[in-house]
Amino acid sequence: MNPIVDLPEPLLLGLHALGELMKHPGCHTTRHLAEAVGANTPSMSKILQRLQKGGIIRAVRGPGGGYVLDCVPEDTPLYPIFELLSGPDHTVRRCRFCNEKPCFITNMCNELADAFFRYLQSRTLADFALYYKTGMEVSIEISVVTPSLGQKHPNFEKQWKQKSNKKQ
Repeated sequence: MNPIVDLPEPLLLGLHALGELMKHPGCHTTRHLAEAVGANTPSMSKILQRLQKGGIIRAVRGPGGGYVLDCVPEDTPLYPIFELLSGPDHTVRRCRFCNEKPCFITNMCNELADAFFRYLQSRTLADFALYYKTGMEVSIEISVVTPSLGQKHPNFEKQWKQKSNKKQ
């Protein structure tokens, strides 16, 4: 588990189900999608119902029925899907040690959350499909600004380049 970002399970399962629907166009049963993403069928059924109510997918009844994509991926931002599957309340928990006082850690987490939400607003379901199909890396740019100086930390660029060089 990532110690910074802990996304709700319905969101993760729902996005992977959407990835499957886009990777393999056609009608897919709840059972098939649950197996494809490693979920149980009742949980996947609830997630698919939310996506259907949100107009992202639609149910096809009858033999060979299941779910199909019901939106234009290039016109569908990721943020509404995030809200649909995880709820609208995205408040960051306050640091339990600060008792409502200003806290650097809480503020830092809020800034990271805001950057993540901006990223979701700037990306579409088509972008996600591309990542899902090809496995290409996701890159989110976050500038580091020291509150007291209002400028980038002097060692940030140097440290970033060193880390990038080590990966290669």
